[in-house]
Amino acid sequence: MAWYPVSQVPPPLLLIHLLDSHFEGFLRVPDPQGDLTVHFRQGLPVRAESPNPKLASASVGEHLLGLFNPTVEQVQIEPVTVPAGDGVNPLPWIRRGLRERYDLVRLEAETRELSRCRLGVSPRLSALVGHFELTPPELELVRVLQATPSTVTQLRATSPLSFKDILSLLYSLASCRLLQAIPAEDQVPCDGGAPASEAGPATPTVAAAPATPGAPPEPEAVLELRQLWASLDDENPFVRLGLALTATTEEIEARFKELARRLHPDTLSRRGLTAFVAEAQTAFARLTEAYDQLKDPATREKYRKPAQTREDEAEVRRVLEAEVCYQKGIIHFRRKEYTLAEQMFFEARQKNEDGSHLAMWAWLRYLNPDNDRVAVRDEVKAALQKAIQLTPREADFYFYLGKVCMDMEQIATARQYFIRAVEINAEHIEAARELRLLERRAKNAANPLTRTTGSFLNLFKKKE
Repeated sequence: MAWYPVSQVPPPLLLIHLLDSHFEGFLRVPDPQGDLTVHFRQGLPVRAESPNPKLASASVGEHLLGLFNPTVEQVQIEPVTVPAGDGVNPLPWIRRGLRERYDLVRLEAETRELSRCRLGVSPRLSALVGHFELTPPELELVRVLQATPSTVTQLRATSPLSFKDILSLLYSLASCRLLQAIPAEDQVPCDGGAPASEAGPATPTVAAAPATPGAPPEPEAVLELRQLWASLDDENPFVRLGLALTATTEEIEARFKELARRLHPDTLSRRGLTAFVAEAQTAFARLTEAYDQLKDPATREKYRKPAQTREDEAEVRRVLEAEVCYQKGIIHFRRKEYTLAEQMFFEARQKNEDGSHLAMWAWLRYLNPDNDRVAVRDEVKAALQKAIQLTPREADFYFYLGKVCMDMEQIATARQYFIRAVEINAEHIEAARELRLLERRAKNAANPLTRTTGSFLNLFKKKE
């Protein structure tokens, strides 16, 4: 039985992965009142079941909400054949799960990277936004992001939505890879901490003249020039020009001409703003570079692609790929294709060495008749001990280790492992059987007559 740790791949990412991979099988969520089981076909949930009477009349989507409960630490994923059925759109239920079952602390923890970045949108967002069933305020926030990249702090300042609702919306979009995460070192922390300027600004700023009582306000062009500095060091030319990632060639050209008309050094000089000409020259050089990059169709498409360099995204991919290998290993194991199973578990272990992957690789290495069992015993024992350290509440791991110790004639140690397996799972039949055999062996060893004539004496036992 393969269990999938929720801490490594949270529910939104897991459901989107099942959708993207056209998963067919079931997802089981442990519940004290009866496990929830949701069946998927082509990546869409089609049927759900649970012995919990409160969910007897619940919809498939309402069963999905159980995945978002804070008490859920792991889920089971099993590929099986599922009869055809009406698929349920999981996107609105992801939104509802984040709003209803997540608290703000958990949301902030899982969206930490989003809160540190300036966010833009993927070109695919316009075509898919209708599938989320967003409210008017949420749609307005999406329009803001489509118009210009923004930070979470900036969105909080302009949106009527609560902080939690903003984070849950951004998390839903990011799970579907519909956001462009653009690093912003001058980001204000989302927990209300000190602005970046107090910790030392990471980007240059145009020096402001000392305020004089009764002095006229600075010209609009100077204020706009100061605002541009926040994005000039960004590697994405769309950000430097203040454009959405979906901007057309005409919009790019129009934006550059508008900036040139307002902020060209010659324009500032003609308006008597010679003190800012040097800064304007630097700024305009960066804007011109961005415009030249976006004129090239190939370069333009490159910068429209969502960023895939975040460490958490790489970690999620690795964990999901490991799970695929693990499930293939289980299939080969059931078919007694031990060499193929060992290979799949080894690949799963390389991608993500959690307790299950490591233990199953070790056990298949031990069972595989193509291996020299005596030669691999020490390696297998060490791997199983490490797997127990990683996953200390899995009875099977103790049973496997007990069997290896029995083979190594480490009887007392093996007995302790079998006892531990039964303590964790009182219905572990194999471990209980091994304990009975050890008890019988101990009794025979204590009686010399039984040890030498035990088989003969069995003939004279009273028949039941």
